[in-house]
Amino acid sequence: MRYWFLVVMVACLAAVSPVHAKSEPIVSTYDDIVVYEAAKIITMEPGYPQAKYVAVSDGIVVAVAQNLEELAPWTDGRRVTVDRQFASQVLMPGFVEPHIHPMQTIMMLPLPFISPEAWDLPGRHYPGVTGEEEYEARLREALAESEEELFITWGHHRLFHGEMTRQKLDAIAPDRAVVIWQRSFHEIIANTKALELLDIGTQEAFVAEFDRPGIDPSHADFATGVIHETALFNGVEKLRPYLFSPQKMQQGLVEMRQMMLENGVTTSADLAFGGFGGIEAEAPLFKSFYDQDDTPSRILAIPVAPSVEGDPNDWLARTSGKYGSEKFFFSDRVKLFADGAFFAQFMQMNPPGYSDGHEGKWITEPDVLEEQAKRFWDAGWSLHTHVNGDKGADVLLGILERLPEREAQDRVLEHLGYSTEAQNRRIGEMGLMVSAQPNYIRILGDAYARSGLGPDRAAQMNRLGSLERKGVPLGLHSDFNMAPIDPLYLAWVASTRITLEGNEKAPQERLSLEKALRAITIEAAQVIGLDDQVGSIASGKKADFVVLDRDPFESGAKALNDVQIHGVIFEGRWFSAQ
Repeated sequence: MRYWFLVVMVACLAAVSPVHAKSEPIVSTYDDIVVYEAAKIITMEPGYPQAKYVAVSDGIVVAVAQNLEELAPWTDGRRVTVDRQFASQVLMPGFVEPHIHPMQTIMMLPLPFISPEAWDLPGRHYPGVTGEEEYEARLREALAESEEELFITWGHHRLFHGEMTRQKLDAIAPDRAVVIWQRSFHEIIANTKALELLDIGTQEAFVAEFDRPGIDPSHADFATGVIHETALFNGVEKLRPYLFSPQKMQQGLVEMRQMMLENGVTTSADLAFGGFGGIEAEAPLFKSFYDQDDTPSRILAIPVAPSVEGDPNDWLARTSGKYGSEKFFFSDRVKLFADGAFFAQFMQMNPPGYSDGHEGKWITEPDVLEEQAKRFWDAGWSLHTHVNGDKGADVLLGILERLPEREAQDRVLEHLGYSTEAQNRRIGEMGLMVSAQPNYIRILGDAYARSGLGPDRAAQMNRLGSLERKGVPLGLHSDFNMAPIDPLYLAWVASTRITLEGNEKAPQERLSLEKALRAITIEAAQVIGLDDQVGSIASGKKADFVVLDRDPFESGAKALNDVQIHGVIFEGRWFSAQ
């Protein structure tokens, strides 16, 4: 199955349409200098915060300056081109997306979205859908528009759309194989026809499929057709032929590249490398994709812990030597998982827990999580741990406190949907970093106030202002498709905290405008260990810039979502978003 998957993925790369840009010969001695002029260059460097000119050569920044005369040390005696096409626009560092999943992205993009919020994806718009009747009506419309043997749609959430089970899907589509992917991505719901098509249509076959090491038996329920959390990747394995056809893979790759370009992302990190198709399948696909001359971004591949077999450093040397390149690369960082999904209310919560009495779930049991953390920490690796609830945070912080202190290793909390003020103090005192998912407050702030958490805890989800006050380095991520790959949108959410219903939740927990912009540039780079290369415009760093129609500092936080992106300059080359 994995071999077939690899053949399909690599074959589809040949059909990916390039982003058109003119290739220029690279001269390694900086003999050819391009000077970009802008109305303003926001460097995100505290010692030299703005400029008007930036000189670029060989893919890096050689200098920034207020006027051309100041650039004389780099321009005298060299071949110089002054590019004034951005003279009325604003340059910022290329945005950094510190937590995405490319395999999930290309898997999800071809699917129809039926979710509580509206989505603008390359070439199409999906309106937001709320209410049980409206959801079912849109589902029936999407089914009628599709000829897929197995129809898969994403975005259902019970608090917006009502409960969904195998029996309910059977009533809606008795003659079609249908899978509903829940809004969290951590759960799928299959009807009877779908289970039969996937060869798990009997109780015996279903139980056998999910009776495997590492899978909690309660995470796959034949009666309701629900497969989630530790059982999810086995569910994805069954769906693979329907998700990864050459046509869908091609569409997903093209649209992912366009989405990154349109939203100014030049650097990202894959926080589940190897988790979907295995290292040997995923690495060739993404190496080929990112190594294309016309892909204007790079990615750091951070593996999930179970994918790293044997000695971690031996694994890193082998994998990096076989697949690593300038734009698809590896480092000594690993992804761990604590508790369950925030969008599914599977996060582990301390008392009083959930208002309906249900309990959260562990993706990795605490004792196993501690073993994994110690294994990689002892090998000198940095830890990135998915954690969502305050009970999950207590467990994780306890594990991290028991590790011996080492200055050269990072400990990053990923998502951190709900934490207490006391926990945030511990995070600051321990010198931890956070890569936050701010879209929780936007989508769920009102819904979780009514069901699950209550008004006070729901209002204080994404307690990011608290982290800022404690000096915690902070990145903002999409975890697509938990949020759009759109850093300015993430910064807008974090600095306004305005919900889908238009309510402003816990304004004291808003990020300042400066912190929000740092969290998509220099601090986003810091949480993935790349702030020496990207995240600000400074001599010696990658010449990655995003071209904006206005200065976001002057427009203010509430206008961040209105800032227009014209394209990016990636390693000194211009790529238009149009």
